[in-house]
Amino acid sequence: MLPESVGAVLMIGHFIVSIFNVQLGAPVIYTMPFETMEQCKFYGEQLPTDMQIDIEWKHSTRFECFTIAQFQELQRQQLQPQQGTAPESATKPEGPMNP
Repeated sequence: MLPESVGAVLMIGHFIVSIFNVQLGAPVIYTMPFETMEQCKFYGEQLPTDMQIDIEWKHSTRFECFTIAQFQELQRQQLQPQQGTAPESATKPEGPMNP
C-alpha cells in the first residue's frame, strides 16, 4: 500500500546485452515512488542510458514514469489470475496409456 503523498512511480530496468543482442540473465527491475510526475521524470532523466562494459557486453537502463493509478492497475493485472480453462489435452496426455 502506497501512502497518499505518492503521485507517481518510476519503474527502472537494467539490462545486460551482448554484441550479438543476447540478454545475459533476467533484467533487474525496480520501482521508486515520487510525489509528482515532474519529480519522477526529472530523476529518470538523470539515469545513465547505455554503458559499454567491455568489448562484448553493454549495460542498458530504461525507465518509465507512471501515475499512481496506472501503476496500481499494472499491479492488479499482474496479480489477477489468468482467465479461462486449460484445454482437455493439457490435463489428460494422449498416448497408448491414455486412449
